[in-house]
Parts: sequence; structure tokens; C-alpha cells
Amino acid sequence: MQPESLLPAVVSQTRPVRVVSTSIDRGGRPAVSVRTATDRDTASALVVAGQHAPGAISVEADVPVSVAATDPLLPMQWDLARVRADGAWLRSTGAGVTVAVVDSGVDASHPDLAGHVLPGADFITGTEGTAVDPHGHGTHVAGTVAALTGNGVGIAGMAPDAQILPVRVLDANGNGYMSDVANGIAYAAEHGADVINLSVSATSQVGAVTNAVAYARSKGVVVVAAGGNSRRTGSPTAFPAADPGVIAVAATASDDAVAAYSNRGGYIDVAAPGSEITSVYPGNRYVRMSGTSMAAPHVTALTALLKGADRGLTPDEVERAVTESAVDLGEPGRDDDFGAGRLDAAAAFATLTPARPSPSEAVPTQTITPPPATATTPTVGAPLPHTTNTPPGSDTPSPYGSEAPRGGDTPPSESNTPPAGDTPSPHATTTPPRSDTPQSPGTKTPTPTPRVPAEATPTPAAPIVRLVRPGPGRLFVFVIGVESVPVQIQRHDGDGWTTVLTYPATKVARFDGLVPGVEHRVVVSGATSDVIRL
Repeated sequence: MQPESLLPAVVSQTRPVRVVSTSIDRGGRPAVSVRTATDRDTASALVVAGQHAPGAISVEADVPVSVAATDPLLPMQWDLARVRADGAWLRSTGAGVTVAVVDSGVDASHPDLAGHVLPGADFITGTEGTAVDPHGHGTHVAGTVAALTGNGVGIAGMAPDAQILPVRVLDANGNGYMSDVANGIAYAAEHGADVINLSVSATSQVGAVTNAVAYARSKGVVVVAAGGNSRRTGSPTAFPAADPGVIAVAATASDDAVAAYSNRGGYIDVAAPGSEITSVYPGNRYVRMSGTSMAAPHVTALTALLKGADRGLTPDEVERAVTESAVDLGEPGRDDDFGAGRLDAAAAFATLTPARPSPSEAVPTQTITPPPATATTPTVGAPLPHTTNTPPGSDTPSPYGSEAPRGGDTPPSESNTPPAGDTPSPHATTTPPRSDTPQSPGTKTPTPTPRVPAEATPTPAAPIVRLVRPGPGRLFVFVIGVESVPVQIQRHDGDGWTTVLTYPATKVARFDGLVPGVEHRVVVSGATSDVIRL
């Protein structure tokens, strides 16, 4: 091969090239040498010398590689630990799945959503294109689903390779109309959505939305909705959560109790973490919010993971996987507080038929360790401060009457003191958010069924390693079962394997700049991953 074809277009003092030569020594071991050139003639001479060296098997230009640190706010994400998201990542990361967030929009410019937000629709302005979110609620929802994971910034998304289709139906105050929700559902179904998240709520059923849900399901789209946040005012049935075919989600707190605001009712299908959920927010911020609006995207993300593992799953099959694997809480069996129980992402994959899973991938036994402890006008989901004089945290109806818009999750104040009430307003953070355990519900709460402690779960003899290729030269590495021990990323060169990078084990790490089209593997604590071609 001619040297010119191996070298970059420019070689200079400011853009040097490292020429990597690999040869086999007398013991059969690959020997790798590196020399740097700052001009093209020298670089060409190094290539020729490497090609003619004794035992030469390859000569190539070196490629920079970097490891992304663990997402700094991941320890604050008690929700991902509780639903065992890391176990699900061993089977799927949601690659190739599109999640529609029908909400207040999505801030596509947020660095922790970069490249994950598709052009969408805005039914408030009547436009399509780059998404914006003047309220913040939809961005928070989208981050729970698909924030960049392993990039050393902010949080980890539960379905880190999913794409977000933003569909804006709520205005800057978090209010809108069910007619726009209906159009938003239809738009999402027609523009490639695999699952639709509806963290909106109204107290009357609207036929247009019911029909739109049925249309989406006819196209194989899973529809997930927030179960409502009016427990203190009698849990009026929330729509679209109660519409046929919708997976209705209640909210739990970090102690697995039902959240004090979360509606109860026969339409609730499953529960998921909803209190004090840390996620992305417009303005390059991260805030904590509470509500069934925050619970629903966890179910949506699990749907994306399931669909990523098996594109053929129907909406009914997805719902069965989600509900049959849920951890039973409260009264034995299904109940009106938790539905089938609290979400368990890792266990959901065990409910799939043998033909569904990827070959030779077992459901893990390891868990992330949690940190210490109204009418026809939909609104965002948590009972937070109203734009009128309704007291923060109150469930008192708007002074405009029971059919008027209700206030939702308001933008965070710059103060570190949350408003009164059991679902504090998100507060902007430049340091990691507080990890306070949310207050237990004030109303009667069924006694949760205790979980089997993590210590009682058998520890695998060797770590579980999962590799995912999100694109050419890119690699996600998931390591479950060990922390901080050396992890080697190895590249296949000729007849042998060369270690190109060593880093301390974390649950998830992302790498860019690896050699595309070449086989790679990972070795850690005596365990070797499957080979993946980048």
C-alpha cells in the first residue's frame, strides 16, 4: 500500500502524525512501535521503513482515543439504580428506536442531549424543525429517556442510544389543549415514533385523543402516559392515561412508597420513580422535579430498550413485559396505587420468549447501589406552583374554575430553598442537587413489600461486559460487577490483539476515535467480551 494512502491530508508541526508499526517477534508476540513525524516526507519514510521491517504485519497512522468519565450526577440518579437500568443495558441501549416526547418541547441545544434530538413539530407556533422548550418540562422528560451516557457530563439517560422526536403541544406556561395532543400523537405515529411519552393530564376524556391513541397503536406504537398528580383531591381519573391502550404510570418515592401526589385508580398499570428525579433542563442546567410526569419517561425508556432488543414487539407484548416483571408493592397482586408494581428494567427482559433476546446474553443479577438515603386542557404533570396565587404544592383548583388550566412543573427559582409542599419545585444547580429522601405520603399508604437486598443476590464469578457500537469508530462499554479495576480495550492487528487503551472500570464509558471497520474487544478481571467490528 502506498504511504500516501495511509497518511492524513496534512502533516505539519501543528498537526503531526504518529506512525504505528506492528511486527511479530520470535515468540509470536505483536510488537508495536510508534514514531512521530512533523512533515509528509518523513512520515512517508517511516511508513516505508515499517513496511519493510522484519516480521512486519501492519503500518498505520495512529488515531486519538479518549474515555469519557462517569456522568457526574449519576450517583444522584436513585431512580436508575432502583429500576436496575444497568441490567437492561447489557441487553439493549435503545439503538435505532425513536421516542416521541409530546410535551412542552425539547431544548435540542442542551449538551447532554446533543445529537439525540431529531427535528420535530411545534403545534403552538405551527412550525417544524429544530426543537425549543420555553417551559422546561419536556426537556426534563427527554433527558430521563435519552441523555448522553458516559460522556462525563451531567446525567445518564435510561435508553442512552434512543433518539428523541420532539412534539410541542404546551405553551411557555405548561398549558395547552387536548386537540393539539391528539394531533401530536398522530404526527409522532406518522414520523417514525416507536413509543410516545405523554406527560400531560386532563380530567375529561376527549375522543380526538382516544382515536389518535388507537391510530398510533395500529401502527405498532407504544403509548405511555402520566397517571396524574391529584391524589389529595380524590384522584380524579386522568386522561390520556386512562384511555384504552395507554400504559398509565403512577409515581414512587425513593423508599418505594407511593408518592403523596400520585393518583390511584383502576386505570393505573405500573409505577416508576417520580419523586426528586434529576434530569436536564434548558439553559444547560440540571434540576430535580417530581410528578407522574417524571415517572412516565422511565416506562417509556424501558419500552425503547425492549424495542431496541426486538423490533417486532407489539404494544401488547411490551406492556406485558413491563407489567409482568414489575416488583409487587403495596397490597399483594395488582392494586390501584402501584398497578402491577414498580418498574424493574432488568427483569423485563426475562419475560421475553427465548427467541427474543440477543444470543448468549443473560439477565444480570447485579444492581446499581442507590445513594443514601382538568377538563379538556392538559397540563404538565406535577402539582407545583400555579401562575396565579394558588399556594405552591397545593392541589386547590385554579381560580378560573375546575375546567381551567392547572399549573405544572414551573421553571426553577435561583434560590436553593424549595417551595412548600410535598413536590418541591426544581431548583437550579451548579453543584450536584440535594439527595434528600422525599417526604412520605400524608395519606394512608400500603406497606411496601420489602425488596431482596442486593447483598442477597449472587455475585457473578466474573464481571459482565457489554459492547455497543453507536457508529463507526465509536464504542459504549458497559461493565457490571466490578469498579475501578483496569479495563483493556484491544484491537485486532493481523494475527494478534493489541491493547489500545486501559482505563479504570466504570458502569458505562464512551469512546470516540477508534479505528472503524476493525475488530475490537474488552478484557477486564479475566473476562473477555465478545468481539465487535467498529
